[in-house]
Amino acid sequence: MPTVSHAPTDYLVAPTLRLNKGEGLAEGLRCLREFDPRVFMIFGGDAEDVQWLHETLEDQAGHPILFAADLERGAGQQFGGLTPLPDAWALGLLGEEAAYAAGHRTAAEAATAGVRWILGPVLDLHQMHADAVRSPIIANRAFGGEVQRVIECGGAFLRGIADAGGIACGKHFPGHGNCQQDSHTELAVCFEEPGVHLEPFRALLSYMPSIMVGHLEYPLIDPSGKPASRSQMMMDILRKDWKYDGVVVTDSISMIGFGDGPQEELAVDSILAGVDLLLDPADPVALAITLRDAVQRGDLPEERVFEAVGRLDKLVRLSLDREAGKPRPLVLGGGSKTLLRPLPGGAAGRTHSRPALALNMASTPDAIQYLEEWEMPIFAPDSEPPASFPGPLLILCGAREGHGLPNIPGPWLEAIQHHHPALYVAGSPDAVDLAPSAARGWYLPGLSPALLGMLLTAGE
Repeated sequence: MPTVSHAPTDYLVAPTLRLNKGEGLAEGLRCLREFDPRVFMIFGGDAEDVQWLHETLEDQAGHPILFAADLERGAGQQFGGLTPLPDAWALGLLGEEAAYAAGHRTAAEAATAGVRWILGPVLDLHQMHADAVRSPIIANRAFGGEVQRVIECGGAFLRGIADAGGIACGKHFPGHGNCQQDSHTELAVCFEEPGVHLEPFRALLSYMPSIMVGHLEYPLIDPSGKPASRSQMMMDILRKDWKYDGVVVTDSISMIGFGDGPQEELAVDSILAGVDLLLDPADPVALAITLRDAVQRGDLPEERVFEAVGRLDKLVRLSLDREAGKPRPLVLGGGSKTLLRPLPGGAAGRTHSRPALALNMASTPDAIQYLEEWEMPIFAPDSEPPASFPGPLLILCGAREGHGLPNIPGPWLEAIQHHHPALYVAGSPDAVDLAPSAARGWYLPGLSPALLGMLLTAGE
């Protein structure tokens, strides 16, 4: 299928296809008719459907197409029929062997769906000491709060991806764990220097063919008010100080943290700063036209465009040259049951009874779907608590955009204090502080179906 026209800047635009929202072939073909993208970001869908979509778009484009996806918790995080894996925080507790196995399994399974570019792992820190700044969106997505743990387990995950033939992408440079705002829904500003938050990226640079830069402002480094994704000064850390020559991709440029103004104009700033690929634009066709016009006007130098194109070409070739590995059995270190840890008020006995109902304060769609398949009653925070608790209560409180870490609603707190059900608190490592001090039960580090499945079968 010939495109209307082609320009080198077309490489720099990565449209998103949300199969979970009904987008797919029609949107992909629209993009191919109007310009010539080489990368698509994919959300949702069954693995077989995604593979068919990849083959179809490549056939229509007449050249290789690279599919990318957010797969921090395994290929099953996005694609039906594939395996959901534990959250990074749980892998950090289990150790390097588990992290390597998770990275390998993720890339091997994703390849069966035609997805070779793994947008992960998260290399941000989520520090737990009393005076630490804590991100509301990282939390259980991080391998830990200590630099060495993140380097060791993040590095193992990266090696697993590579050994299974995948392309890894460490995120979110220069460190989202140092910002108390959620860049999905607001400007994220850190009034400190990145400091230790840079260390995992620098230590693992050679393992990362690509890096995702976050929409994070660091005024002490760049006083212009631009986030790292549009900041020449922040890009200079990667490009000049560290001599990094891999692909730098933005976080979704449709996030609020990218900046206030026309998205297409901000995107030109991003390329000028040293970014190679613009991820998830609101209108990829409009952005492609804007970049072409910017080159013609002389606002975007051709040499900067060809530099980015060269890196992206290399990444696509790498995905073609690497042979996809076969999924291996998972190795979860000392055993996943060790992840269930007592709440500050103590454990609720020696056995782990299955939760009878759930309070969904902040979760993920795949976790909710999994619980629904188990026919577990799920209550919203603004709903009335039940008159009695037939068994333990599962409280879902993870990192989810725009939510942060909400408090347990007053009526639910009163019901918990009155009925004293055993509690399971799943999600953010900070969520253990939400339970009443006298409540007894366990904390589960994360929200993935893999962890919830462990919980639901722990007593059997």
